[in-house]
Amino acid sequence: MGANDTVPATHGFVDGCYLHNDAYNGAATLVSFHLVRFILFTVMFTVAGPLFYRVLAAFFDLERDFKSVVDHYNDITNGLIYTYIVFTLGNYAHTFDWVLAAFYFVGILAYSALVELPFLRVSLPSWRTWNKGAWAVNTAGLALVLVAAGFHIRWAYIAGILAWYLPLFVLAVATILSTIPVKHLHHYCMDKCPNGLGIERRARKAALVLFTRSDAGQNTEQRILALELRARSQKYISSRNATHADSSSSAESSFDLLAPEAVTNQDNTNNKETISMHAINKTRHSGSHGHCEDDVQELNMPPEPCKQKHEIIEERLKRLHYLNVPSSGVLPLFRYRLHLHHWQIFYILAFFTRFDKLASRACAGIVLGIVTQGSAAYGYDEMMEHIH
Repeated sequence: MGANDTVPATHGFVDGCYLHNDAYNGAATLVSFHLVRFILFTVMFTVAGPLFYRVLAAFFDLERDFKSVVDHYNDITNGLIYTYIVFTLGNYAHTFDWVLAAFYFVGILAYSALVELPFLRVSLPSWRTWNKGAWAVNTAGLALVLVAAGFHIRWAYIAGILAWYLPLFVLAVATILSTIPVKHLHHYCMDKCPNGLGIERRARKAALVLFTRSDAGQNTEQRILALELRARSQKYISSRNATHADSSSSAESSFDLLAPEAVTNQDNTNNKETISMHAINKTRHSGSHGHCEDDVQELNMPPEPCKQKHEIIEERLKRLHYLNVPSSGVLPLFRYRLHLHHWQIFYILAFFTRFDKLASRACAGIVLGIVTQGSAAYGYDEMMEHIH
């Protein structure tokens, strides 16, 4: 293979990373891109295909989820991401043509009709309860996939890319299988750490150890203000008593009308330690006269018990701040099950149908059509499902 077979002929904006003189038409290149073909591929995969299926499903009343305008918009935005990835890494800059587009819609039609059969309305997690018909059809489908995989492996060997073609396929499969240990790890952490992940709690505890002060109930400023207000109120009471002793009975009666509660609360205020923040704010905005009797009346909160530093830290660790959790609510921890959807299986296969062969382009169209049927009918569902 010459030098011109391994490098782009041009480096333009439209055909960047596009090999014009590649003997295997881009199959041996991991990344390829062509702007015009990408736009056409994107329109097919994110707009025309899903719209075709939704109209078809509405006409024949096929199985599907209800979707609002927002749901369709989210499907399009997610589809743009998946489209760009599979286009650039799946060599569709070279293999996308009318053959692939035709088999794309064939894949949508064929799979839509297949899953409408009563005995095929099953899912992978329920494989233990499949009937004989479901087992027969799924086994036949698996056999077809394996036969197609054999041809693609042979083409990869001829193109000299088997050294990375197979390892990348194994990596893709391992990504799916990795959800099994992740699920078990989540369940273990959920049982052992119901208050949150240990690493987060340790990080927060380290910060609290460094910055938490061990004072009497963390109310130093409040107590200082309370003592200030109590001294002011006692000064007011002493002044009032002196005036009461020297005044006439009419003056005494007049004075009592101004502050009748102050005398009744005199004994109580002498023993109070704290004050509500409402009383403190009122004191800051009032002078030493006028409304002090109301402040004296509000000195009725019992002193908070003193807390040690470790007690404060443990209390705050119970109230870690999460935006999606109410301050007094429980953490949204759920048990999960693995549900591998058909759109995910065939999306992975779409990366490996990368050869400029009629059979490979037909396979690429079919697997992309099955991906579209799943995403258009149900959305881009996740592999991990909550167990309600």
